[in-house]
Amino acid sequence: MATARVPRIARRIFRVFLLALILGVNGIIFWRFCSAGIPKTVKYLQPNAVLASAYAEADGDLTAFRQEQASITRGAKNYGYFSVVQCTFFPEAGQVQLVFRYNKSTLKHLAEDKGLQTVPEKSGTHFVVSLLRTTDLTPENKEDNLDPATLAETRYYASADPVREETSLYTYFRYTFDGVWLQEDTDGVFADVFWIGDLAYEDPPAYGTLCIWDSESQNIPVKLTSADKKALQNWQE
Repeated sequence: MATARVPRIARRIFRVFLLALILGVNGIIFWRFCSAGIPKTVKYLQPNAVLASAYAEADGDLTAFRQEQASITRGAKNYGYFSVVQCTFFPEAGQVQLVFRYNKSTLKHLAEDKGLQTVPEKSGTHFVVSLLRTTDLTPENKEDNLDPATLAETRYYASADPVREETSLYTYFRYTFDGVWLQEDTDGVFADVFWIGDLAYEDPPAYGTLCIWDSESQNIPVKLTSADKKALQNWQE
């Protein structure tokens, strides 16, 4: 009889192990899901004088939109390093607000790519994001836009220090850029990520680049929340 109980005991052990494995995997997935959410400190609109003025001039009916663009770098040399997880254009204000994010593993890649002696501390500031707008110099011919000679470039820097927040997995920054006007001859707008050790902006090129707007893609309306509107109405320098 003792021998007969062995298979039953083995089956029970297997079921307990399988249940523990399933619970463990689900727990990891749930933890990563919760960790991936944008923290409140950087998730919401950051008003400034430019945006508040445009909001007032529009009588509270401020236009805002985004586009469906690739949200994470996929290049051979920066695959998965950087993300733009939120990006909103305010054309009447000439303003762009975006949330930039990177995983803590990106810092390990940074050390390897740049030949650093140690992996940089997560608490440090290691990257700077700027925007690059391209203007079509030959708007009558859209097919030649792959030729850099047919495009003019204008770079934009953050209007103020970005708002920063960290989670166990990610570091987030909310950036605000002013003076980014989308015109008929605007071809694209790109978020360029530079390592602070490579701030020449021309040579070497950006460590990572993500398109956040292009002239061929659809603008998707973004509705301001009641909290956004209240913040703009009550904003003061």
